Amino acid sequence: MRPEKSLPYSDEFKSAEDYVEQLLQYVASTPVFQVLCGGVHIMDFYTTDPGLFYSVVPADWQPFLLDREPMELLDFLLRDDIDESLAKIESSGRVSPPPSLVQYVRDVRRFSLKRDVPEATAAASTTAKLPRKITMGMNVKKIHEVTQFSEYVDRLANAVSEDAPTTPITHLVDVGSGQNYLGRALASKSKVTENGQNGPNREQRDKKRLRRGVVAVESKGHNIAGAKGLDMMTGVMAAPVKPMRNKKLYQQQLLLEKGAAAKITDKVKNRIAKLAEAGQNKSSESEEATEGEGEDQTPTPPPKSKPTTIVADMRPRNEIAIEAYEQNQKLGLSAKQLQKEKDNAAAAEADNLIQYVEGRLENGDLSHVLSQVKPLQQDGESEEGRDSSELPPNFLTVSIHSCGNLSHYGLRALELNPAVRAVAIVGCCYNLLTERLGPPTYKIPGMRPRPTLQPVNGRVVREEERRDPEGFPMSERFAQFVPKMPETSKDTEDTFDKGIRFNITARMMACQAPGNWTEAESEAFFTRHFYRAVLQRIFLDRGVLKRVRLHGKEKDDTESPADVDDTDIAVTPIIIGSLRKACYASLPAYVRGAVAKIAAQGNGDGSASSAENSAINAAVAEKMDDLTDEDLEEYNVRFGGNSLRRRELSAVWSLMAFSAGVVESTIVSDRWQYLRELQVRGMVKDCWVESVFSYHQSPRNLVVVGVRQDEQA
Repeated sequence: MRPEKSLPYSDEFKSAEDYVEQLLQYVASTPVFQVLCGGVHIMDFYTTDPGLFYSVVPADWQPFLLDREPMELLDFLLRDDIDESLAKIESSGRVSPPPSLVQYVRDVRRFSLKRDVPEATAAASTTAKLPRKITMGMNVKKIHEVTQFSEYVDRLANAVSEDAPTTPITHLVDVGSGQNYLGRALASKSKVTENGQNGPNREQRDKKRLRRGVVAVESKGHNIAGAKGLDMMTGVMAAPVKPMRNKKLYQQQLLLEKGAAAKITDKVKNRIAKLAEAGQNKSSESEEATEGEGEDQTPTPPPKSKPTTIVADMRPRNEIAIEAYEQNQKLGLSAKQLQKEKDNAAAAEADNLIQYVEGRLENGDLSHVLSQVKPLQQDGESEEGRDSSELPPNFLTVSIHSCGNLSHYGLRALELNPAVRAVAIVGCCYNLLTERLGPPTYKIPGMRPRPTLQPVNGRVVREEERRDPEGFPMSERFAQFVPKMPETSKDTEDTFDKGIRFNITARMMACQAPGNWTEAESEAFFTRHFYRAVLQRIFLDRGVLKRVRLHGKEKDDTESPADVDDTDIAVTPIIIGSLRKACYASLPAYVRGAVAKIAAQGNGDGSASSAENSAINAAVAEKMDDLTDEDLEEYNVRFGGNSLRRRELSAVWSLMAFSAGVVESTIVSDRWQYLRELQVRGMVKDCWVESVFSYHQSPRNLVVVGVRQDEQA
């Protein structure tokens, strides 16, 4: 089960420890990497002249970058063999990449974790296939993820149970379950295995094993409601028994009781009499059973030919609800308690494998979730020869693409909850992570640190200043790391901060998948960014926004250009949000659509205050109202007509996305290092990272696995 390497690092490194040490040194002390991963923002490209490209990109890189089309550059960065590519470029007579750029590409490639699925994992999941009804509601990407990961989790749970037979995995806890696609697949696998239908040979098919329950933890109630509906449609969860009601017959029965028998036909009278007789028979059977208790006799079973009669409650729903409400008021139970008791009773009656827990996780302590889980009733005996129903619950915490800190909570569950025997977490949405150490303040030669600016029409939230103990980095090694000073440095001052930090721009770029970009997608992608960068320049020129100095007083327009450091100047951004597809047809269409949206509602996501929105509405309405098509065409010619200006943006954005592969590798390595530190303390038996999805199907494909040390070991 465990891969050969605990981290999928390049073969150029001797071990995982060697990889981590060199990775930390590179991330914390390489200026050009720090510029491209957090030091550049798309909206600053055209707010200065000649442009941010010439301020942040090394001068010897610029000719080569501007000479390459976007897809040519992506091939050179990501796919082409570097030595073969250099030979072809030299023979073609085109601009050659400088040695420093070639070395940078080599470094980023070797520090990026390998994303190929290991042969053992690929072989085990080759035959994995989910029933069609279980894939209901999934797209192609989700089917691939759920199919592969459910198979992986099932094998991991089996391996952990075999290694520690006294504490086998009985429940799978899915944190952030959403619509519970993964939990539904895992529950269906448990049922199939229970029936002995998926073993490769007869011996394994006949072997009995514990069933596993699924605990789906979700913060949004409407997701749980939708998931339960899918559970019933797919047959994983038994549908509640609906009472039989016949309102017409009930009304006729009331007429009979009131003496209005003349209005009732003989057919209706016979139906009412049969129902009354069935009710009397049921009461008499209950009395006979009560009288016979304690007597030394074997009860005679009823004849098989006797049909079972279901007595229907024919009253309207409102009358039944009123009666139930009055009974509940006498018992003093709240509505939530009653609903919870009904759900538990229904689950126990149907013996469902899935249990839903609604709640928002704030840390890795899952005790409030695990305490609600009851042991599953098992048939037969375990391998040790004792009743398996006596085994206490033991949990495997899993998640597919848990956003932000939720991945940290899933991993910390292994440390904070003794009943959690293992974890398997696939992270995602690194931009939602909080910072444990605060914002990065590394001093880049020739460029000051560029903090994340708050949008003037956005919510005033400074996540990076929270210094959240649950945030990134998780491990002490990453939090305490201080890079070594270069031997050639003559600066005795400590110019490095302690600990690894990434701002939100770097973490957001880590969610990109440049290896999957096609030519058409790249063109549309870069065009949208180009429009946004030009719009920022229009806002600046027309006085909607002002230049701000990142470190010091506000920009003085009387300063000479020679006295201004472009890397210290920025323009406060405005949130626009998504626009209609038609708005991306041209620059004028984009500007008109964005201006109309901002003027109408201010902040795109409604997070700004009324005063902030009012100020932005007024500024946009006043200063953008007289913008003509001729003005927009002039901007288009100025920036779009010159293909090199657009290529400046696409080249830097490609470099940012390419470099951010190291950012994701650092975040994943930090999570592995956290588990490694628990292993040193004796709490974790083993931990590793490997790919579980095809990168082309699902780029966030790295799973972090940790297995708790058996207490009896």
